[in-house]
Order: sequence, then structure tokens, then C-alpha cells
Amino acid sequence: MKKVKILAILFTIFLIGCFASARSSKPRSDPNGFRGIKWGTEISTLKDLEKVKQDKSSNSDLVWYTRKGDTLAIGEAKLENIFYSFWMGNFESVWIDFEGEENFEALKKELFEQFGKPLRSEGIMRKMGKGTGRELSPTERAGTFYAWWGKNTEMWLSFSKDLHKGTLTINSIIIREERKDYEKQKEKERR
Repeated sequence: MKKVKILAILFTIFLIGCFASARSSKPRSDPNGFRGIKWGTEISTLKDLEKVKQDKSSNSDLVWYTRKGDTLAIGEAKLENIFYSFWMGNFESVWIDFEGEENFEALKKELFEQFGKPLRSEGIMRKMGKGTGRELSPTERAGTFYAWWGKNTEMWLSFSKDLHKGTLTINSIIIREERKDYEKQKEKERR
């Protein structure tokens, strides 16, 4: 399960890079973090997070946490999990899981109200996967997909009617770019 999440996150980061030049609309609100934690905050300054057990094969620069006493809701949507991701010790993203179409609709309504019309809409992931000759990732298999980009933050909301599950990812654009540059440099050094 954790490997699937890690692969989905890596694929999402790849997609973000693919669509980075397509940013044309900005959300009404552009948060600089999530629930009072600003992007780039060092993990050492936060006392209410608990480290999530990770697969040994996962990227050691990326560590996941849950927050003690976190409210598992956004608006009327009930959430299953909220995972806080820290890259090189700095807050970089949030991964939120939810179940059921009613929670998807409630979350979608909340996001549309706060952030406006999404940049991309339903069906984009299916179209991207056609004709590639490979198995689709969990994100690509999502029946419904929305994305918002701002100056600081990007958000991806997906829902699979088949699985009755969905995910909301919220990412720091600046840290994503730093991470991408760092990984390119590491790759050059390996050669």
C-alpha cells in the first residue's frame, strides 16, 4: 500500500512538471501551507507530529507524519487520513485520503468555494494514459480529476468511482522545484 502511495506521489510530481507551463488560471486563495504549518517549516520546530512507518525502499529524504489530534474533516467532508510530508526536513506536501462519493462531493464543493474553478477537469488522466502500452497508475485510474495551481501551492483532487476512494494532494511549488533540481543534480553525480 505504501509503495503504491509513493509511486502515485512520484507520478504526481512528474505530472506537475508536465503541466507547469500550462498554468493560466490562479485560485482565488493561494495558501502557503496547510493547517497553520507553512511550506518549508522545519520538522524540528513542530512537536505534534508522529512519524509514519515507511518502507525501507522509499526515498529517505522524504519522511511522512501524522498530526496528533488532527481533525479528519475539511468542511463537511470526512477524511480517512492526513499525511504530512517533509523533504530534507522541510514541510513540502499533504496527502489526504477519503472514501465515498458523498465525501468527494463535499470536498469538491469546499475546494471550488475556496479556490475557484480548477485548471483541469474530469477525464484528463484517462486521456493521458491512452495508447502508452503501460498499466495506469492509481492517479490515472481516477474517474474524476481536478487541479488548481497558485503561486505557492498546487492541489490535485482525484476520485475513483470503482474503488469509492479519493485523494487530495496539496504541494508547495517552491519546494517541488527545489526537490526537482536536487534530484537532477544527484542524477548527474551518479553518472
